[in-house]
Amino acid sequence: LVVLRRTELDDLVTVLPRAALVGESSMHLLPGERVTVRDLVEGALVQSANDAAWALAFHVGSGSAERFVGLMNLEARRLGLTDTHFVRPDGLDAAGHVSSARDVTKLARVAMNDPFVRATVQQRRADAAGRTLHTWNDLLGTFPGLIGVKTGHTRGAGWSQVAAARGRGLTIYATILGSP
Repeated sequence: LVVLRRTELDDLVTVLPRAALVGESSMHLLPGERVTVRDLVEGALVQSANDAAWALAFHVGSGSAERFVGLMNLEARRLGLTDTHFVRPDGLDAAGHVSSARDVTKLARVAMNDPFVRATVQQRRADAAGRTLHTWNDLLGTFPGLIGVKTGHTRGAGWSQVAAARGRGLTIYATILGSP
């Protein structure tokens, strides 16, 4: 949400070496590569690409991931996410990087109001920055009415998912954090 409120989807981002080196799930960005905000957001949302999240953080934070994380925490407070505190732009394990199922659900509901986010999180596969991205969300295409939202896994947090399903004019959100 911070990125989408502070940039345009067609803005170009130059990938800093520090972003390209971020591990775990990745879209294999190269240092110096120029990628649109649209493609980086798709990478972060569809494939959980941490390098995309960091590239966006450095871009919006004017070279400072810490500045961007500060903006994330301001947005969390603005949205009333009282159990959330961000330390990293990608959600990987870090001391003090926390949220609750209530806050994750509330954030997903707000994010799903954005047409680009809503369309992106429904994709099982996407083409972005010359790469084919694949979602980790195994429920897409198998659970009737599922329209997104996001999965995640870290050693510290376990398997987590916030999902939205639509049927009969009603959308239901469910969040599971820390599943084995």
